[in-house]
Amino acid sequence: MQGITSHSASTDSYIIILSGTHVTGKETIAINLSQSLEIPWLKGEPVSNSANLAARSNAKRTNSDSDYATVYGRTWLRRMHFMGLEIPISVPQSPSNETPIQESYKKCLALVTCYHLRKSARDGIRESLSAEGVGVIFVILQITPVVLSGRTLGAEEPELAERIMREKIEDLREPIKEETDVLIVDSMKDVDSLTVGIEEIIRQQVRTVK
Repeated sequence: MQGITSHSASTDSYIIILSGTHVTGKETIAINLSQSLEIPWLKGEPVSNSANLAARSNAKRTNSDSDYATVYGRTWLRRMHFMGLEIPISVPQSPSNETPIQESYKKCLALVTCYHLRKSARDGIRESLSAEGVGVIFVILQITPVVLSGRTLGAEEPELAERIMREKIEDLREPIKEETDVLIVDSMKDVDSLTVGIEEIIRQQVRTVK
């Protein structure tokens, strides 16, 4: 597993976005994670589709994809609100010299599952959540092209399988090093090990000292 350092270290709350291509077991892991972390699980696939459509339509209308991330992020957040994502208003507290230093944890608001997100979509989500004072941790369930091909060819008609592979191969591209809020995990591990490993790293990530 790849360690992470949040872009939004100053925030008091965050959400987890669990993504990956098909056949990576997102829903099974989401069930376990939402139970162990005691947080709501929201299915964000329809929202991702709508945000992508809105961003593409804007790019076509303006003949430029420079605003893709911004349009995607705003649409995604607006529709996630409709899906039940609640973001509380953050009230800053004045520091006190008399308060002893202690460990605390940022509050996890929700776990959202979705299809694999490409960098422009991740950038848009970061931007929109940051404007709300919320951090994000992207957990990507990674799978090799060989395994994806084998599972796809075994489950679909040949022509459909080939089309899926052409569309999905770009989704296997790993995030760049600058995306330090991304956690890449090997989806080939068993579900229990994945859940425990993801939860442990998330808890380490959101531990703060006050």
